[in-house]
Amino acid sequence: MSGMAMMDGIVHTADLEWKPLGPGTAYRLLRVSAETGVWSAILKMEKGAVFAPHKHLGPAEIFILSGSTQDRLGITRPGDYEFEPLGAEHPATTALEESLIHFTAHGPIAFHDDKGRIVMLLDSEFFLKEQQQAPQYSVKKAA
Repeated sequence: MSGMAMMDGIVHTADLEWKPLGPGTAYRLLRVSAETGVWSAILKMEKGAVFAPHKHLGPAEIFILSGSTQDRLGITRPGDYEFEPLGAEHPATTALEESLIHFTAHGPIAFHDDKGRIVMLLDSEFFLKEQQQAPQYSVKKAA
C-alpha cells in the first residue's frame, strides 16, 4: 500500500502483521481513505483489554468475528453487528475473552481521560502515517 489509500483490491489478512494499538490490543489495517476519512481494520483484543473512554466523531460499524466484548450497549458475541452513531460515547469497551472484531469507522474516535480531555485521536491520518512506515502489505489488485 506504500502510503496510498487503497481502492479496489483483495487484502490477504493472514499475511498482515498485527500492529499494536494499545495494551492488549492490535490491528490489521484493511483499508483507509484519505478522501473520506473512513478506515476499516480487524482488531484483536486480549481477554481483559480495554478501549479507554471515547467518543465517536463519526459513525462506526462493528462486527464480532470471535470472542465477546462489553460496552455501553451490552455484551457482543460472534456474529453480532453493532452500529455506533455520530456522537456515541463510551465509558469503556472491554474484551471478556480474546476477541477478533471487524471495525469500520466513518470518522475519528476521540479517546479522553477522566477529566474529558482528548488524549488520542484515532483517525484515517493515524493509519495513513502508520502505512508510510510499514512494509508492503500483501494486497492484490482486483482483475
